Amino acid sequence: MNHHFKSSLTRRLTVGFTLLVVLLTIVQFLLLVSSFQQYSRFASTRDTSHLDAALKHHLEQDAELLSNMLADQLSIPLHYRDLSAVGMQLQHFASSRSLSYVYLFDAHGKLLHDGTNIQPAGLPVHTLTPLSLGTRLQQQWQATQLHQLQPIQIAGTTAGHVAIGMDFSPALDNLAVLNTNMQAETLAKEKQMLHQLVLVTLLVLLVTIWLIYRFCRHLFKPLQQLAEKSLRYGEGDRSIRFDTAQQDEIGHLSQALEQMRRGLEQSHHQTHQLAYLDSLTQLPNRHWFQQSLDTLLQQAQRHNQRLGVLFIDLDHFKEVNDTAGHDMGDLLLFEAAARLRTLLLTLELSNPDSDEVLLARLGGDEFVTLYPDLDNSEQAADLARRIAEVLDEPFLIDGRYFKISSSIGITVYPDDGVTSNEILKHADIAMYAAKQSGRNQYAFFSLQMNQQLQQRIDILQGVRAALEHGHFHLEYQPVVELATGTIRGAEALLRWQHPEQGLISPALFIPTIEDSDLIEPVTRWVAHQAVQDLLELQQPYPGFVVSINISGAALHQDSTRDFLTELTQNAQVPANCLSIELTETSMIKHLDDCRQTLTQWKAAGMNIWIDDFGTGYSSLSYLHQLPIDGLKIDRSFVRELHPGHGNSLVATILTLAKSMDLKVVAEGIETESQRACVAQLGSGYGQGFGLYRPMPFTALKQVLAAEQR
Repeated sequence: MNHHFKSSLTRRLTVGFTLLVVLLTIVQFLLLVSSFQQYSRFASTRDTSHLDAALKHHLEQDAELLSNMLADQLSIPLHYRDLSAVGMQLQHFASSRSLSYVYLFDAHGKLLHDGTNIQPAGLPVHTLTPLSLGTRLQQQWQATQLHQLQPIQIAGTTAGHVAIGMDFSPALDNLAVLNTNMQAETLAKEKQMLHQLVLVTLLVLLVTIWLIYRFCRHLFKPLQQLAEKSLRYGEGDRSIRFDTAQQDEIGHLSQALEQMRRGLEQSHHQTHQLAYLDSLTQLPNRHWFQQSLDTLLQQAQRHNQRLGVLFIDLDHFKEVNDTAGHDMGDLLLFEAAARLRTLLLTLELSNPDSDEVLLARLGGDEFVTLYPDLDNSEQAADLARRIAEVLDEPFLIDGRYFKISSSIGITVYPDDGVTSNEILKHADIAMYAAKQSGRNQYAFFSLQMNQQLQQRIDILQGVRAALEHGHFHLEYQPVVELATGTIRGAEALLRWQHPEQGLISPALFIPTIEDSDLIEPVTRWVAHQAVQDLLELQQPYPGFVVSINISGAALHQDSTRDFLTELTQNAQVPANCLSIELTETSMIKHLDDCRQTLTQWKAAGMNIWIDDFGTGYSSLSYLHQLPIDGLKIDRSFVRELHPGHGNSLVATILTLAKSMDLKVVAEGIETESQRACVAQLGSGYGQGFGLYRPMPFTALKQVLAAEQR
């Protein structure tokens, strides 16, 4: 009952209006009663006052007639000073009427006679009456007694005064009783009228409440109908429509609800599409793939079949986004999805129940396809090779060619798992293994891959901890001027002192860092620490050079480029004292963007060196196009140097560098004979274990100090 009341707008509004009307009626009723009572009391008081005033006025007139008559009777005896006759007149007058007193005064207000001879003659008037002498009749009420002082005129002059005191208690008492009776009748009438007023008010109130209820019911009936329709629509009744012919506010509300219903229907349709469709490639998404994989796994289990899952990741796609922009990357993803779809349609690989192509985009640059009713693993391998061939062809997008490849991981049900989560997870691991093996290839899942993945996870977690807790440090390998044996600079090398495992080989963790999102924070840490050490060396050793290595992943990030520029400018690093070492491969992949980055670094006062020169895309063209300061000959060439043997390759590199006015450092010098050979061939600088091993910064300062002595 309470819930129904709360949910009924009509009842709530009716009760609200009723309470408001009741409140207003009560206020109006109280005001009316108060006004009526005030008026009744005022009328009763006024009537009593009028009756009292009228009676006293009548009594005053009667008293005035008596006093005039007595004055006329006393005028002659007073003229002749016949006090005996005066006394008789006064006694006769007093005996026939209810008088309190009767006095006769002379013209000067002295008592002549009181009708009884009780009062001594000669008393002044003010001692016997509250009135004073005057030429006209004076009257004054004291309670129920009327005092009068009447002058007696004889021949136009005042010969004396007669004072009369009359007691009207009976008449006034009768008037008081009459007033009391009238007030009682008035009060009774007042109560009767109040009862009638209460009844009339209640009747009017009941009629008003009924009218309010009928009005609210009529007014809100369309709204209640809309509410009921909304509830039914919310419960899933899609046949509901909110159209109405009304043109008032309810009609406008109905139209708005109908528009909302249509919008919700459209949104529901779009949401259903979005739930299963990737908006960029128009391929099914992860949600669809998960359901399809579960369904096909159940079918494979029922029919004792095998099912192949191919996890596809586009190689170097991030570089496309970084260099050409995300819009271009989206177009490439769309084109790649179209190629994969076309391939699967050609191979007739589809869902046996719905003929849908079993291809989905999981997100980013990751795709996955299913191979139902797989006879043998070679079929999955053949499909992986076909996919790699399709994606290996250059993409022409907006007038530009882009070259990518793919790394593909393959799992087979039930060999590599029995649940959809296991199958997909192992396919992802196999894809990562293919990528780690050099990209542009496929790999089947094996248990060993799980161990490799765990090792990668451990390394990445350890690197994060090392950055946070200071487990990284730099060692420096000096670069020596071969002609004099003087140390001219040093290369900063990252080292990781693990708190439990001790010193970890860079070969284990650096490739993992370069293939993760940790490359940027690690690069920033190395650069910041190297600059700090370089500035410390500048005062005792002006012009000393420190070089840091920048990987290809960090080279093409705008944030890394701007960070190094701001770091050298804010720290006021001397010009040509900080060198950046890059590999040929990292520069050649995106030559235009690399040129912009190197030009900015060069303008900031940094030197640019090509590391491991001769192992990549050595080309006179890019050496001319980029602001290069020097080359570092790879250790593989230096290792083959022997006195008296043909050393034409190293000599050619040195000749090339000399013609282009580039400095050269020979890396990997381990023996005195190698040092002698590179020096004889014309290399100005050398680096290697045969000269100096990498050392902590404190050791480097000690070596420099000893050399200076």
